[in-house]
Amino acid sequence: MTVIPRIPLEKSRSAEDIMSAILTNRGFISEKEMDAFLHPPAPTLDYLVKNAGIPEKSLRKTAELLEDAIKRGKDILVFGDYDADGVTATTVMWRTLASMAQGTDARVLPFIPDRVRHGYGLSAAAVQDIEDGTAWKDTVYPDFSPKLVITVDNGIVANQAVAMLKEKGVTVVITDHHLPDKKLPTADCVVHTTRTSGAGIAWIVAMYIDKESAVAKSLIDIATIGIVADMMPLTDVNRAIVTMGLRLLSRATHPGLKSLYDLSGMTGKEMTTYDVSFGIAPRLNAAGRLANPLDALRLLCTTSVESAEKLARIIEGHNKERQALTDTAIEQALSGRFPHNIVVIDSPEYHEGVIGLVAGKIMEKVNKPAIVISIRGETAKGSARSLPGIDITKLLRQVPDIFTGLGGHAGAAGFSLLARDIPELKHKLYALADKIIDKKLLVKQVAADIEITPRQVTFSLAHMLHSLEPYGMGNPKPRFLLRDVRVLEDRKVGKNGNHRKLVIENDGITKDVIWFNGEAAHPLSLIKELVGTVEVNVWRDRETVQLVAQHVEI
Repeated sequence: MTVIPRIPLEKSRSAEDIMSAILTNRGFISEKEMDAFLHPPAPTLDYLVKNAGIPEKSLRKTAELLEDAIKRGKDILVFGDYDADGVTATTVMWRTLASMAQGTDARVLPFIPDRVRHGYGLSAAAVQDIEDGTAWKDTVYPDFSPKLVITVDNGIVANQAVAMLKEKGVTVVITDHHLPDKKLPTADCVVHTTRTSGAGIAWIVAMYIDKESAVAKSLIDIATIGIVADMMPLTDVNRAIVTMGLRLLSRATHPGLKSLYDLSGMTGKEMTTYDVSFGIAPRLNAAGRLANPLDALRLLCTTSVESAEKLARIIEGHNKERQALTDTAIEQALSGRFPHNIVVIDSPEYHEGVIGLVAGKIMEKVNKPAIVISIRGETAKGSARSLPGIDITKLLRQVPDIFTGLGGHAGAAGFSLLARDIPELKHKLYALADKIIDKKLLVKQVAADIEITPRQVTFSLAHMLHSLEPYGMGNPKPRFLLRDVRVLEDRKVGKNGNHRKLVIENDGITKDVIWFNGEAAHPLSLIKELVGTVEVNVWRDRETVQLVAQHVEI
């Protein structure tokens, strides 16, 4: 495999030149554009209204409806979702409205649907539990009867459920970032944009309805978790929110976050998007995947240190169970052969809460679209993940009259069907995928921003790259290509010796390389191509600049 960098080698480039080339390649041409990206503006309400793609009239209408409901002492329901974006969006909206309702007769409760009982989003089953009181029997308000429902991170396609609520005289406000159908639900107000996540929208609404109060402003850290967890592009409005939100996450005083940090080894860290993506978000997701998503919501809402510590331990247990279930399912799945252009596997042993994770891992390993199906009695649920250029939802929709439910977008999809129809689904999907998927799309691509030499791997460059953070979708960490380097030292490191510490050399310049899970024969003597990131490593108060390898070709 030959890696073609987006920017070719120029040995004379300085650190400043490399930074400028990377920014230019990412679309920032003028100095003004570069400066605006490197120094994002503060996410004030004025900035948010102008840049989030939400019509201000919908924000104004939402504020009027909520203020009227609070003034009249109505019961208000915040209807969320069970993933990290949905839970954080629910936290932001509930904590804001509960603060606004203090001293009034208005009561505010959150509701997170159960993955198995209610399915995704504002469903008919969830509305039934809300209306007959089943949802409130174990709450502080068993007689709760919402007269206004505001959704967060869902509802934009819930036509039937919204109609059911409207028939009962309930005011409905939808806030969502998912793609709408041709016909919108008959809600009283719709707040929609695809520029940020459900939690991002919830925070913008909170800032607007509570007039940028201290409570609303303080919730930017919770919104940041949702934006990063939902893999929103970290540019424009998201970059402005997340840049400030990470600062607050780093010095969090909320008992829920502090307890989560303590159990996951993040206490005292300067938070990055990596910590959110691989530390905080998986733990919040684990509650909704395997158990009760309300555990995650309570963790982010409680003011009790004792409750926070107890909930954090519960969630940490869920996360470890999630990891075990995922690892077992992946190991089992990868033991098979995959001769077709798409992978479809099913088992009654797969927990439906982790099939999306398993599908994603299989896709990464075999570089083919992957579908994993969990069988529960006579019914089954599937989750799909796909590669760039292969619209998995469009592909699934070409298999008619087999799904009892199907939704998603180009890169991911979820569906339900009868277990007896799985063999037919496999047969049709294999034939379809083998016919229409171009095998060129299944060739693994290794991307690099720019080709450099070891001489150009400097502290100056590493520190400059830091200004590109926060990294994420739309703004990945820059990857560098080095060619034809000698390996002077190759040591196995780590508890099980599955990582490698290399010393490479070219043109008389040596650099350290850390290669996690390096699989090449040991020891290496020559590397044809190395793709990695430039980092500052701190060990015993000593700083060194090193490369972290993602791809090695010998």
